[in-house]
Amino acid sequence: LAIVNQKGGVGKTTTTAALGVILARQGRGVHLVDMDHQADLTSALGLSDDKGLLYEALTKRGPLPIVPVGENLTLTPSSVDLAGGETQFVASVGREYLLKTCLAKSDLPKGVTVLIDCPPSLGVLTSNCLAVADALIVVVKPGGFEMRAVATLEELVKTYREQVNPKLTIAGVIMTEVHPRRAINDVVEEEIGQLYPLLGKIRAESELMYSTSEGRILKLTRSKALDDYAAAAEKLKGVMKWR
Repeated sequence: LAIVNQKGGVGKTTTTAALGVILARQGRGVHLVDMDHQADLTSALGLSDDKGLLYEALTKRGPLPIVPVGENLTLTPSSVDLAGGETQFVASVGREYLLKTCLAKSDLPKGVTVLIDCPPSLGVLTSNCLAVADALIVVVKPGGFEMRAVATLEELVKTYREQVNPKLTIAGVIMTEVHPRRAINDVVEEEIGQLYPLLGKIRAESELMYSTSEGRILKLTRSKALDDYAAAAEKLKGVMKWR
């Protein structure tokens, strides 16, 4: 599953981390891949990749680095080195399939769920995410431009399904930073609901935000926003027909 939106600041990283933590706590094997050179997901889980191991793996088409971060939960960390990949990999033969090749060579348990935190762009790194994913989770923050982002991704998915990845679908949408009693929430929910399953509405909450930015989401237990993500995870399991 790739967690996407070409716009930054909508909560992709928090969504990836929260879903990963929740599913792992439920006993499902989960592997997270941080494909953003800003490495926010890596930081959220209290790690760093000073050696640029993901960049090296993609360059050499080798197995991904796999770091245990908790029970049932592993991570492929990212680093600033990955920023160079956006330009370097453009000239590579089969550039859309670098991540797919690396994943196939990686020592991951059978049946593990892979969640990929995509960069806030539609460059070659995001292309790699779309080429390997079974489905996308689109993350939007109500503000007036979410349908434009969803429409752009819809066209991109159609193209990738025809030319690169026939199995690719949009599993659903997660709305983040939802404030109560804001009329725009209802408008966005209605518009999105006409197109795709609305997997969840995540309340705006400082505790989850700080836990993610300070690298302690693994220890977070009491959080209304995390409860919202738990409900979204249940809907996601239904959409994906996971047991």
